[in-house]
Amino acid sequence: MDLVAIVAHPDDADIFCGGTLAKHADRGDDVTIVYMTRGEYGGFDVSEDELAATREAEAEAAAETLGAATEFLDFKDGRITYSLERRLRIVDLVRELRPDLVLTHYRDDMHPDHRVTSRLVTDAYYMTSLPLAETDHEPWEPENVYYFGKPTSSFEPEVYVDVSEHQETKEEAILRHESQVEWLEEHGGIDAEFDGLVEGVRAEARTLGRTRGVEYAEGFVPLHRAAEEYLG
Repeated sequence: MDLVAIVAHPDDADIFCGGTLAKHADRGDDVTIVYMTRGEYGGFDVSEDELAATREAEAEAAAETLGAATEFLDFKDGRITYSLERRLRIVDLVRELRPDLVLTHYRDDMHPDHRVTSRLVTDAYYMTSLPLAETDHEPWEPENVYYFGKPTSSFEPEVYVDVSEHQETKEEAILRHESQVEWLEEHGGIDAEFDGLVEGVRAEARTLGRTRGVEYAEGFVPLHRAAEEYLG
């Protein structure tokens, strides 16, 4: 099952679904991470262009750790807005990549970029198979969309993926985002759940794993319940 994770910022995939991506890549599936932005708002005392370049390099290194390819859509960090043009860009990219499954943010999230990304991806999913919705690539219909979310929102997982053998790889990928490990821990007033980033991610995976009788797990909500067995 080939996967595409469409995320707002360069570290989102590693934090929220890195174990699942590494698991699929490890078994030979094609995995691609699509970044809506280059995360140019997430830093201190540096220009947006400089930070964007740093975060792109970190994202490439993290994706390589997971075994994933990368794509950047170059929307503006903190300023993603909903439009038909942006939806069609995602439609065309999904058609080009032809994944079986798409992973993205849950609709209920504190970060506006996450919320808009979730809506854009969900609505794009409904257009990817329409022959009359013309883009540069032929229509394609993924099997399902799976949403990941923060434990501080109303997100409640319904599907769990055992990532026990890939938790270490996930943590290594997170640490490739050196600028963000510092930023998220310093920026606790907004992202308080990221105080002690790797430790917090590990604790969340352990908590989810206990509900499934495994060491570590990641949780998702599927768009369609009938296809739950595909992920993991």
